[in-house]
Amino acid sequence: MKELKTSKKVKERVKIDLLLSNIQRKFDLSADELIELFKEEEKEMSLPISIFTKETGMLESASLYLKDELKLSFNEISRLLKRDYKTIWTSYNMAKKKMKHK
Repeated sequence: MKELKTSKKVKERVKIDLLLSNIQRKFDLSADELIELFKEEEKEMSLPISIFTKETGMLESASLYLKDELKLSFNEISRLLKRDYKTIWTSYNMAKKKMKHK
């Protein structure tokens, strides 16, 4: 069974290598340029100060804004804020409840 998994991984790796080689050749890219294309670019994001209220905590306010206004998923928000997915989900739902009572 382990040999079958290894064989499948090797075949997938060969396909990926072939794909990358074709992209590199088609667009006349060096290996370094190709690698740069796949690097995740870190972007700074700022939040408007107006989203922060006395009723909600900072993470709740940020979660609410990023989800409702910027339409980001909980996964995207958790990666952006470097917090666990469940923490973001909980913060968002707590903020929703607090805003409902406001």
